[in-house]
Amino acid sequence: MAAEIHSRPQSFRPVLLNKIEGHSDTVNTAVLIPKEDGVITVSEDRTIRVWLKRDSGQYWPSIYHTVSSPCSCMSYHHESKRIFIGQDNGAIVEFLISEDFNKMNHVKTYPAHQNRVSDLIFSLESQWVISTGHDKSISWMSTQSGSMLGRHSFGSWASCLQYDNETQHAFVGDHSGQITLLKLDEQSCSIITTLKGHEGGVAVLYWDPVQRWLFSGASDHSVIMWDIGGRQGRTLLLQGHHEKVQALRYLRLTHQLVSCSADGGMTVWNMDTAREEAPQWLESDSCQKCEQPFFWNIKQMWDTKTLGLRQHHCRKCGKAICGKCSSKRSTYPIMGFEFQVRMCDDCYDTIKEEDRTPLATFHEGKHNISHMDMDPSRGLMVTCGTDRVVKVIHSCLISFILVF
Repeated sequence: MAAEIHSRPQSFRPVLLNKIEGHSDTVNTAVLIPKEDGVITVSEDRTIRVWLKRDSGQYWPSIYHTVSSPCSCMSYHHESKRIFIGQDNGAIVEFLISEDFNKMNHVKTYPAHQNRVSDLIFSLESQWVISTGHDKSISWMSTQSGSMLGRHSFGSWASCLQYDNETQHAFVGDHSGQITLLKLDEQSCSIITTLKGHEGGVAVLYWDPVQRWLFSGASDHSVIMWDIGGRQGRTLLLQGHHEKVQALRYLRLTHQLVSCSADGGMTVWNMDTAREEAPQWLESDSCQKCEQPFFWNIKQMWDTKTLGLRQHHCRKCGKAICGKCSSKRSTYPIMGFEFQVRMCDDCYDTIKEEDRTPLATFHEGKHNISHMDMDPSRGLMVTCGTDRVVKVIHSCLISFILVF
């Protein structure tokens, strides 16, 4: 008799299981240890801690290690028990954790950057540690020899990173709002393209190698899905936060995207539904509805003896319009607008009540969330932030059903 495991998406109901306290400064990264009741944290207080759940139900540190500089980020590889810590001084430190999670030994120190390491990824396939830093660069170093293989500089702080092991492509988000796609080689790299869409610095990236979708979150409070695999330039704008988006995770089994922001907001997006691309904003010297001049259109203002108006844009059609012709506000979830946005009068009249049905749900993490990790198979999430508290949450996103 054969058995199949099916996943059934459930509503997102975050339930706090544990609070982990003890750090004396901001916790920059917290990750769940797969198949263990454990969490690894790194902090501005210069400590790396491995927390295991005891019989009492509380988490206690089984490893407490102090390094020379504040810890800014971390990459943990569970199968090999290797952990890489990015530091404020630009160095990356590698440790090997014991099988019982009670001890870790120093392996190497990599002189990766001249300034704070903002993000890093260890690739077992390439045997590289790839990192970005506030010295406006990406570097990739050999974990076998410890030597620098290559470096590429940008015009702004490189703030976040994702890497595709199969193609050796790196995605780098920067403080200017751009995302650069690079092909990394042993001694060099080449720029493939630059993705532009955010109006604020990119804070977080998440790459799904199966769908070949890249998700980005930024200080403009928005999330963008970039369909890299489709090769058609398709993008989806998702607006459902009031603050900077700092954490992302796509759940492939349930076709849901989880995003977290600096104000503690958690948004779960249904990505298994038809969505429309938001239009490009059009530019005009006069309102494309009533033809009244905008304030820089001196000639028409003089000819018609009228004062110039401020330019706005309809979020549904993208036309340049004045305030009088865009007095209405509406949500439009199919285009990613879960909050009310400006609409021209014509577009507002075309929206039906069913078009306003939300395609996302909203929840409260109740603390600043600067990093988030998830284990969908166990329905667990861990969040951390500037309040020095780490929260272990039961997220109830997936139930597994055994079918005979």
